[in-house]
Amino acid sequence: MKHIPRFYVPTTLDSNQEVTLDSEQMHHAHVVLRAEVGDIVRVFNARDGEWNCKILNPKKNTVMCCNREKEQREEKGATIICPLINPNRFAILLEKVTELGVANIIPVVTQYCQYKGFNCRKAEQIVIHACEQSGRLTLPKLHDVVKLQNFLKGYKASARILVGDERLGSAKLQEVISEDSVFLIGPEGGFSDEEFELFKNYNFVHLFSFGKNILRSETSAIAFVSVWNNNFL
Repeated sequence: MKHIPRFYVPTTLDSNQEVTLDSEQMHHAHVVLRAEVGDIVRVFNARDGEWNCKILNPKKNTVMCCNREKEQREEKGATIICPLINPNRFAILLEKVTELGVANIIPVVTQYCQYKGFNCRKAEQIVIHACEQSGRLTLPKLHDVVKLQNFLKGYKASARILVGDERLGSAKLQEVISEDSVFLIGPEGGFSDEEFELFKNYNFVHLFSFGKNILRSETSAIAFVSVWNNNFL
């Protein structure tokens, strides 16, 4: 069976609607996968479901919506708060948690973070490509970066924030996780003593342990979202 490429577009999708892909998307379909005029690609926009579209003009990057392949549906997922780690590993984190279906990704700067910002454009493209590959119909919300102390100070939700504690002695994840739990991932080097003291000021912050092994930030994110999915999807 021939592989049908799948692309995200921001524009409205409707029957007989002409849609313009970006040049990278058409290059992938037409040059890499050798799709020709009249061949089908699948397109979604996180609002109108997923559509089968025929290629009209590869030189103009245009396709035509034919029929809706999938109706739009709600896709619930976990929320993670992630530190700004090494860009290559941050890219892996974004890709994998998006594939696993997270709803919100909140980047934070912690005391041991070596990075104070990230390439938002590149991060958004990683998230979009992960959605295209995984079959998602919605995009996770990628929030603006914020300092950890400012995030905690301004936190208004009632949901628990669960913090992985590599020092051991904390409860197991299965004992504290709930559907509205938010996961705060530790940075490279872990949280500082000052940050662990800061957590004590907020009754919505709860520590837990993944076990005896110390996990990388991106690994702990994947582990948490996998447990959340197993319990609540």
